[in-house]
Amino acid sequence: MTTWSELPKLPPSSTPRPQEVTWATEARLLLALICGWLTFGLGMLFSASLAEGIKEHGNAFFFIIRQLGFAGLGIGLMVMISKTSVDRLFTYARLSFVPLLLAVFLVRVPNIGSQLNGASRWIQFYGISIQPSELIKPCLLLIGAFLFARWRFLNFQMRIYGLASILLTIAGIAIQPDLGTSVLLFLVLLLMAIISSNIRLAWIFSTTLAVAALAVLKIGSTPYQSKRITAFTNPWENAQSLSFQLIQSQVAVSNGSLWGTGFGLSVQKVGFLPYSYSDFIFAVISEEFGLIGSVIFILFLLSFLIVGLRVAVRCADPIRRLLAAGSTFLLVGQSFLHIAVVIGAVPPKGIPLPLVSYGGSGLIASLVCCGLLIRSAREMYAPVTQLRVAEPSVPKFRRRRRSSNLSRNTQVELRKIL
Repeated sequence: MTTWSELPKLPPSSTPRPQEVTWATEARLLLALICGWLTFGLGMLFSASLAEGIKEHGNAFFFIIRQLGFAGLGIGLMVMISKTSVDRLFTYARLSFVPLLLAVFLVRVPNIGSQLNGASRWIQFYGISIQPSELIKPCLLLIGAFLFARWRFLNFQMRIYGLASILLTIAGIAIQPDLGTSVLLFLVLLLMAIISSNIRLAWIFSTTLAVAALAVLKIGSTPYQSKRITAFTNPWENAQSLSFQLIQSQVAVSNGSLWGTGFGLSVQKVGFLPYSYSDFIFAVISEEFGLIGSVIFILFLLSFLIVGLRVAVRCADPIRRLLAAGSTFLLVGQSFLHIAVVIGAVPPKGIPLPLVSYGGSGLIASLVCCGLLIRSAREMYAPVTQLRVAEPSVPKFRRRRRSSNLSRNTQVELRKIL
């Protein structure tokens, strides 16, 4: 059976030399933006979770204390990743991919997976909820970057194996069911494949059509997802049931008006808006900081997108380029998808806001993706990997030497005459 270890090995000369791994201006700017994003997120989580912490756990600081612990672990991983070469990170991704993929499917097994609101996305481990679909995101980015960048250097079997691994992961997340995360991952990897310019458009188009058809069938066969779509089209018909979250979220956004109610003074988070500290935390941001604060946050996301894409454009090696682009698209794309859910532009989905919403697995995965982006920025000047294009294996036959009827002495005499 073909494994990822059979990918073409990087030649020793492709390993970045010390002078090629630097804290470039983009890397420093990204680090500053990430620190600012995380600090703002912790502050907003503190504000949004106070009432829920008192109501559910009798401790106003319950959520923020746990989130600070997860943030410390995530920051440590981000620092380690920013100091580790991308080639070695790919090795770690290969080793952790299979266990995480098994965990993605194990959440559907009774007595192993934890179910909430009709979805099985978590595994309980010593009182801590682990969400494999979040933790596998950085692995998919690394595997996708190496696969699409080396596409022309792989044989047909390795291409099928790589695509099957990615699509199997997305399918496993979709059946939890978590259609929002699966669609987001597919779109990010699709953009990475297009940017690589190594894959034929026929492959991309056919895969997209197949995944879209499966998504439609999945929505039609899942009752609560089809009901959500129906409720989204006319939310006021289900104001007290399926559309309650969406309507309360829109009320919070409208309460913010232009300048907002002020930090910590949101009304909707106090018993009106469910999951105000996770899936709908942007509604609290809009209510407390108003339209001005919401626009500033969106401009911040656009600034992060510009810096991340600048890193991708300046990377000499295609692997680093795709990794930087994928990490940027995932973080910013998930943020805009969360905002779209809050304002009612798309049907409700359980999509957290990166570095802001409560959740240990999501926060750690987001910080790991930030580490991948910073490392790509530090290796912008790494040399381009030189690999041979894969050729179909052709059996080699030994050429038979033609026997001559003339004796050796006769051949020598003929050469003298000629």
